[in-house]
Amino acid sequence: MNEFKQRPVLGLIAQSVALVAALLVLVVSVLLIADHVRLLQMDPLNDPTLLELRDQLANTTDGSEAVVEQIRTYDFYARRAFFGNQEQRRAGGALLLVGALVCFAALKLSKHWKPRLPTVGKPDTPSHWEMNNLFRQLMAGTAVFLVALSLFLAFAVQSDLAMVLEQSVEQAEMPAPHVAQASLPVPAEELKSNWPALRGPGGLGVAHFTSAPVSWDVESGDGVLWKSEIPVFGFNSPIVWGNRVFMSGADEEGQEVFCFDADTGEELWLKTIVSTVELPEVSEDTGHAAPTMATDGTRVFAIFASGELAALDLDGNLVWQKNLGVPENPYGMGSSLLSDGQRLFVQYDHEELQKVMAFDCATGKPAWQTARHHISWSTPALIETEAGPQLILNDEENVTAYDPATGKQLWTVTCLGGEVAPSPAFNGKDIVFVANEYAQASALKLNGGTPEILWQYDEYLPEISSPVAGSNLFFISTSAGDMICLDAATGDVKWEQEFDDGFSSSPVLVGDRIYSIDLGGIVYIMEATDEYKEIARIEMGEAVYATPAFMDNRIYIRGEEYLYCIGK
Repeated sequence: MNEFKQRPVLGLIAQSVALVAALLVLVVSVLLIADHVRLLQMDPLNDPTLLELRDQLANTTDGSEAVVEQIRTYDFYARRAFFGNQEQRRAGGALLLVGALVCFAALKLSKHWKPRLPTVGKPDTPSHWEMNNLFRQLMAGTAVFLVALSLFLAFAVQSDLAMVLEQSVEQAEMPAPHVAQASLPVPAEELKSNWPALRGPGGLGVAHFTSAPVSWDVESGDGVLWKSEIPVFGFNSPIVWGNRVFMSGADEEGQEVFCFDADTGEELWLKTIVSTVELPEVSEDTGHAAPTMATDGTRVFAIFASGELAALDLDGNLVWQKNLGVPENPYGMGSSLLSDGQRLFVQYDHEELQKVMAFDCATGKPAWQTARHHISWSTPALIETEAGPQLILNDEENVTAYDPATGKQLWTVTCLGGEVAPSPAFNGKDIVFVANEYAQASALKLNGGTPEILWQYDEYLPEISSPVAGSNLFFISTSAGDMICLDAATGDVKWEQEFDDGFSSSPVLVGDRIYSIDLGGIVYIMEATDEYKEIARIEMGEAVYATPAFMDNRIYIRGEEYLYCIGK
């Protein structure tokens, strides 16, 4: 029998060193994993201190530099804490690696200095030593996994907090927001005589002025006051206040709001809206700037696919800005903004985050917020009823009315279905009209309580374009290129007309005429009567996705590349 060179003292020391190193490795691994979990749970964009400082910056009337300096100071300490944490994680990773190597070396030496005597023969059942060996192998495998995971977290994984801290510096170094003025009611007549939102006053698709041109020629320039190149692409529509036209655009490089002189087409200013989050991936059919802006006559408001909501004065100075959270849905942010002159309404129906919100126009402070239950991409409409103003919203099942002052739900009617993008229409008296593809069109009779469904129609229905209502007739344009006129009282089809291309732009009622633009850029002008009578069809020479804006004797049309002013 061979003699083994046993060194029991050295073996015992090696075992002790391995045990201490293993305990060190275990503790450091747990601390690194716990630290990573803590970082994942942090929400630096909504840090209470930073939010409070941003609110102070938005609301300050003087001394804004002091608030900016506070933000810079807060950022300095947050940055120092973060990068100190990063160094600690790397030091912990290095300590973990050294401890693992020491543990491995000590175990090897322990085995070498205290070898196990060979066994004679092979037992029929697993021995105590074999079971013990199997257990040690499992424990060793678990330890190797923990060490590998901890090293990965310490050296390979980077926290998004670094990006957020960089963005906080950018925001602090941005020009101080323009001083917010007190939010005062805007006279209804002033809102009506401008084009303050998608589909005009109240978002209803009915023009206040009835003097829109009926003939022009883009190629020759006859009847075209001006044509200006659009600096950044977007699917949103123009809004107009006084002598200024506002639009937005965005792509992977940034988010922009721009303003044109309504009389000359000169670009007056372009403002970059810095995003506080990473820009999300978007559908080509929606893009980064699908929602149309809104204005209260003193400020203009824009929202983007990133959830970034910003208010600027009419000269392009930032008044306030906040991020509502990156929308989570298949198509991105599609709902446009709407204002009653005091409050800004945002329909934020997204997966697991359905709500409608109102913000004070002057300060950006939340006025109210009401939870909803279904997703949509439609835009609110603001109507005047005998019972007072009502904010009407569509979703994939319901039409719901809210009190615009408090957010209280007034009524809801289940009558929709599918992926809802079209907005409600209103005949100006007592009927709300809604329609959506893969569902039906419904006329809802207002009665002071929950409306009753007068009738429903389910043949030609819109996918994107919103219907428009006259006092006695409803009009629908579809993505397939159909246009339908329905009797408001009965739902009877008055006429149907088929065109060569589909409609994304919504039809607009201008006096006794309907203006509708197809995707190919052909403007159809027809009489708003119970018989189809075409007045004109005019080619714009480029694709048109946006709904035009109508002012006195003028039409503003956003094409794919150019903004046109039609008029005299």
